[in-house]
Amino acid sequence: MAWLKWICGVAAFLAVAFFGFLLSLDNATPVALRILHLETAPREMYWWLYAAFAGGLLVGLAVCLSAYLRWRFAARRLRRTLREREAELMRRPRGNDTTTPASVKAEPVPR
Repeated sequence: MAWLKWICGVAAFLAVAFFGFLLSLDNATPVALRILHLETAPREMYWWLYAAFAGGLLVGLAVCLSAYLRWRFAARRLRRTLREREAELMRRPRGNDTTTPASVKAEPVPR
């Protein structure tokens, strides 16, 4: 299954590279961008399109990285809590457990 994932990644990269090549052929006209009173040096339009694509890619990666880091920190916190609770259970004396009433019966877990 890993080889299928690798092939899909290579195919996606080649498709994006081919699209970029077509983009550069059709958009070779020099364009100067104006933002308020600032004007950039004239560059071919495909450079501005590449820059916009790269900027969007970086913003998307930053958003994904922040979500990933939140998930990692939450998982670390849950693992630490689990270790603490397991250690607490190991320290608890066995035998007459007063925290659960005798009338409560444990039901088997359905599989």
